Amino acid sequence: MSEYALSYVLTTYNKLPYLKQVVERLVAARQPDEEIVVADGGSKDGTPEYLQGLFDAGLIQQYVSERDKGEAHGFNKAMLRARGELLKLVTDDDAFSYAAIGEAKRFMLAHPEVDVLTGNTGLIHLEKLESATLYDDVAENFRRWLDHQEVVWMIGLPLIIRRSSLALTGLFHTGVVQVDTEFTYRITSLNVNLAWSTAMLSVRLENPQSNFRVMNQGRVADASTQESNRMRFYYDKRIGNSFRDFVHHKSGWVEQLKKPLRPVKRALFSALGRSQYAGNPQLPTGYVAGPVPLDDVARLPIAFAVADQLMADYNAAHPTEFLFKNSQLTKALS
Repeated sequence: MSEYALSYVLTTYNKLPYLKQVVERLVAARQPDEEIVVADGGSKDGTPEYLQGLFDAGLIQQYVSERDKGEAHGFNKAMLRARGELLKLVTDDDAFSYAAIGEAKRFMLAHPEVDVLTGNTGLIHLEKLESATLYDDVAENFRRWLDHQEVVWMIGLPLIIRRSSLALTGLFHTGVVQVDTEFTYRITSLNVNLAWSTAMLSVRLENPQSNFRVMNQGRVADASTQESNRMRFYYDKRIGNSFRDFVHHKSGWVEQLKKPLRPVKRALFSALGRSQYAGNPQLPTGYVAGPVPLDDVARLPIAFAVADQLMADYNAAHPTEFLFKNSQLTKALS
């Protein structure tokens, strides 16, 4: 029997101002049957001393600070140290709804057949706090897996993994940057039992140090797309090595042909009054910028507060439901 019901597993590296915002909320939300496990990659910005202080005060239950080989390595170390039945991923620069996580925790404890749970995520840019994006395309991807067993990608921030299910899912791949993309492509290609929470469990706070932004600032501007495609071509067994598959999926020719036709299609649909996909929905956050521009450090606590309020408002307006692999839709446990 597990010592805890849930372990929060958090990785960090040289992001102390962000980390403090995340950990402050995490420590306040932690329940007696939960633990916090932190893997620091050997930060040089005061993070090890900060974590030692938290540990000495009994505010976190485990931590390690040593040089590692990236985010996946850090998460793997934390998951292997964890003593909880469930593992909740936490990143060092994003926001989480601990009320929604609590609902998901109770659901998974009541349904031991579920290996992994995920759910809705929002996106707020640190430089533009007035609006947020809801990742509707990820919800649609889950639906495609649920209904048609398609191999799909999903965002890692909401993930809760049953620790015993790691024997089926495997740990995170230490050879990729987009750890969550690889993991979700992998598990949707396997006989893994997934569930979806309609609550907004997390908000990605896009910032200058975000992995995605840093990855695409190198010599290859679309490095993230190229890495994602390599993963999809590997895990999606419907995509083979035939000439047709090369043309349709791998060459990029089809996309290049569609690109100039899209404005014409949008104009035609508009003239006919037909609905058309307009991208992920934009949500107002209610934030109003002051007359004096803020630097990133001053903006951080405001950004986290905006994200917290966004999740609370969204979840209050949308009662939580859980979507199962067997296509049942069940109301959340109260």
